[in-house]
Amino acid sequence: MHIHHSAQTRALAIPEIVISILHQMDMDTLIAAQRVCHAWADPIRRLRSLQKALFFIPDSDKSGTNTRVYNPLLARVFDSAFPSEDLRGPSNAKGCKVTENMKQVALSHFDLAKSPTKREIYLRPEASWRRMLTQQPPILTVGQFSTGTGPMGLNWHQKRAARQDEGLRMGTLFEWLVNLGRYKWNDAMIAICLGGAEPLNTPPKIMGPSTYLFADNINEDWRIMCADFDLMLMTGTSSSCTDFEPDDPDYEKSTDEVVWEEICETYSKLGLTVAGLKMEEYNEGFEWWD
Repeated sequence: MHIHHSAQTRALAIPEIVISILHQMDMDTLIAAQRVCHAWADPIRRLRSLQKALFFIPDSDKSGTNTRVYNPLLARVFDSAFPSEDLRGPSNAKGCKVTENMKQVALSHFDLAKSPTKREIYLRPEASWRRMLTQQPPILTVGQFSTGTGPMGLNWHQKRAARQDEGLRMGTLFEWLVNLGRYKWNDAMIAICLGGAEPLNTPPKIMGPSTYLFADNINEDWRIMCADFDLMLMTGTSSSCTDFEPDDPDYEKSTDEVVWEEICETYSKLGLTVAGLKMEEYNEGFEWWD
């Protein structure tokens, strides 16, 4: 018996046409297309061009450019981990303290925080978002700049990780954030800055001129770090003699601390360990209050 196939069916049986169609899809559609059939899934998983489009492998064609292309899927579901503000304007060039104006990372804004069911789905070890690059071209060098203010003065510490030769993956960034721990997620300022030759949201100075503090040293260390690293995780804390401990009846958990606890509990439930990003501390400084 002769079976008549429509022109559409015959066309979609030609691999070159399928591949051409796949290259026209946006990221969400391309991910969904993998569930259509093997004829669609196989080229998506095999072709480097499509794996680049899905942010699974670095796009060398974008290396050396000044263009940053965020992973659109990750930027939507982990929105506060993707800087969007440009803080290089004239109002900040005078050296104002701008850290409180930066877009801060909030675990409670992540899509996985919406429900226990979503959290378990997201945190599965095989979840594909873990292997995705955060941007193209990929982030290769990462560091951490931590400041702390207290009754005696201001201290800062600088750390760096080994070069991310295959690019910074979202799973690494996410677990780096979780590893900051309870106290950071209770009341710290946490922000992600993108530096390098063309900084995105990096303030030129952290501290402005002050009659109480010599700020040149911390600002110089910050400036050098911004030039040397593609991404810096900035954290800022303050302490006083009246701070409460978690076992104190007056201690209050922040929304982000509650989400941090829920993430840790889900990891434990799934039999997983939050992997740490190995960091080396290479510089520190301290300035006394005048």
